[in-house]
Amino acid sequence: MATAYRVLKNTAKAGNVIIGAGCYAAVLQNRSNYEKAIKIGNSSDDPWLEYYERVVAPLQGNPHVPRVDTLYVDHQNDYYVANMERLESTMYDDFDADDEDFNYSLKEELADDIDQYIKGEIKWKQFKRTWEDYPQIVDLPAMRQLMDAILDATDALTAEDQSEIIDNMPDLELYNKLDLHSGNIMFRNNTVVITDPWCGVLVDDHPSMDNYIEESEDKAIYENYRTV
Repeated sequence: MATAYRVLKNTAKAGNVIIGAGCYAAVLQNRSNYEKAIKIGNSSDDPWLEYYERVVAPLQGNPHVPRVDTLYVDHQNDYYVANMERLESTMYDDFDADDEDFNYSLKEELADDIDQYIKGEIKWKQFKRTWEDYPQIVDLPAMRQLMDAILDATDALTAEDQSEIIDNMPDLELYNKLDLHSGNIMFRNNTVVITDPWCGVLVDDHPSMDNYIEESEDKAIYENYRTV
């Protein structure tokens, strides 16, 4: 963990502003290119790395996966750095750029439907019927390809699955659980992007990058942190 925090501090100190953070990683705005971001993770077992290897990299032509330029993983020092596109939490929007309620309610609804489709709670026909009127947001064949790929690579779809893995499986840090909510959905202009659909089954035991940043007294961190 210590190396990840040192890399984060030095990257922020160089003028790359921290624009978001979660349990496993922080994202910084690339200081020289507004369209790019730097993702720094505090674990080489972050499920996002498996998402990259098994889904994102093979589907780089799919509009609903994040575009990653480079990825460096240091297993010995337990951190990683990804250079990737910068995404927005809401749409730039062909609908109503000033209507934040519409932006967030639509994203919540879409996140719920993606989650339910992957869990088998709704069928493809229902998903398609709901979203076929939003071609600016959802490329239906591409979204189905992505959702099926996520399903194929998910170890635990439910809390019950998670409990079974914890009770019976070795190497628990290697297993992922579906964690699809609106916070894991971003936008490239109007196109929805699934950024990080999993958490580890032991996520509650993992030291949070978000907490580290919020509690940091390091000037390079707190003077270069803002949320979007």
